[in-house]
Formats: sequence, structure tokens, C-alpha cells
Amino acid sequence: MRADSVRKMNELLGKEFETNNFGKCFVVDYKSSKEVFVMFYDPVCIVKCHLGTLNKGQIKNPLAPTFCGKGFIGVGKYGKRDSRAFSLWTSMLKRTYDSSFQKRRPTYKDVTVCEEWHNFQNFAEWCYSQKFFNAKDSKCNYYQLDKDLMIEGSKVYSPETCCFIPPLFNGLIRPKPNSTNDYPIGVRSHRETGKFVARVKLFDNYKYLGLFDTPEEAFLAYKDSKEAYIKEMTNKWKDQIDVRVYEALMNWEISTRG
Repeated sequence: MRADSVRKMNELLGKEFETNNFGKCFVVDYKSSKEVFVMFYDPVCIVKCHLGTLNKGQIKNPLAPTFCGKGFIGVGKYGKRDSRAFSLWTSMLKRTYDSSFQKRRPTYKDVTVCEEWHNFQNFAEWCYSQKFFNAKDSKCNYYQLDKDLMIEGSKVYSPETCCFIPPLFNGLIRPKPNSTNDYPIGVRSHRETGKFVARVKLFDNYKYLGLFDTPEEAFLAYKDSKEAYIKEMTNKWKDQIDVRVYEALMNWEISTRG
């Protein structure tokens, strides 16, 4: 090491610097003005930076939870340039930890993200390991990140519960519940007869299933027809979905509320 570099190293080692948004750090090693190593106090993390950036306080702690108070970029090869993974990650954190979002979508109120995925490096690594991460349907829509197909009713985003599925199936397995009455999904009253109508949406058109004496009977007709349709569509997509997704869809059961 040149004499001037040695002098600079002796001058900087142990010296504290204040950063703009991440508290204090101190120099633990110096190779050159373009290769300075500093350690943050909280969370503890060593970062390589330029001396000019350090003097301006512009270095960041990749372990600091800067996304919704939970998520952090982490130390590794993935970053914002991995735009699809990054977008999915930030959206996932927003749905689960942003109170203003949850006021608009209260169904996400009790949903969480596993601690492993608070670290973007882990989430991105998982995404790139999934065969259908970057897959698109015939309309050029990306497959969607789903948390409760593998484990019905799951409230956790995690490697065990998540998968990527075509947008088509999100609508199939989670149809909109009745908004105008309290009958099971797919059922409405028939005023003229006092009985109950069952109908199901198949291939973008509604199919009439008949009149029934009770809402329960009408729902069972809807359930049988819808589950058969899901199986039919699943077999059509068999080569375009993950094996785990295929098995889950083939075993999917429609509930009274969808």
C-alpha cells in the first residue's frame, strides 16, 4: 500500500460518520477512496462505499427496514433492477403492513409476510427459482403471486404457501360473492315461484342450472358445475402451470361464499 494510502487509512480507521437517513457508521477498513468499508451500528452491517459518498452521508444500510417498517433490501445480488420481483415484493408488503391500504381492502388485515421474506434477497431468490415466475398468459398478463391456493385460507405469504398462477384461475376459484342478497354464491331467489335459481359463469357466459326448493340445493348444483369447470380448465392448462398448482386446482372446493 502506498504511503499516502496508509496515512489515509490511519486517519479514517474507527472514524464515525453521520448518514442522511441511517444513523451513524464508522470506518473498519480502507483500501482506496473507491473502496472504503464502514460498519453501521443498528442494524449491524458492513458496507463498501466511496469516500465521497461517505462524506456526503449518502450511504445506506441494506438491513434497515425501510419498506413498510418491515422489509429491507438485504445484502446480495438482487436489487431494484430486478423490477418484477421488486414490484411483487413491495406490493406484498404494502398489502400486509400498510394500514391505509388495509382500510380499503380489509380482507388483508390479518395477513402477514414470513420473516424470511422481509429480506428482499430471499424473496427474489425464491421468485427466480419458480418455473412460472416470468410466465404470461395469451393476453400477455403475468402470472399472479398467490398465497392461499396451496393452503386454502392461508394468511401468510411464504415459500410454503405461495405459487404463481394464471390470472384466469384467481377469478375461477374466488368468484365475487353475492352483493345483493345473503344467499350462497351462484344462488338467487325466483319471485314468481318462490324457489331458488342456480347459475354459473362458464367461458364468459352464464349457464342456467335450474330451479330448486332451497338455497342449499341450488348452491350444490352451482358447486358441482363450477368445480367440474375448474377441473376442465386445469387440465387444459396442465402443461402451463406448476405441478403443485395443478394438484391444488384439481382438489379445489367451492365454499358458499366463494
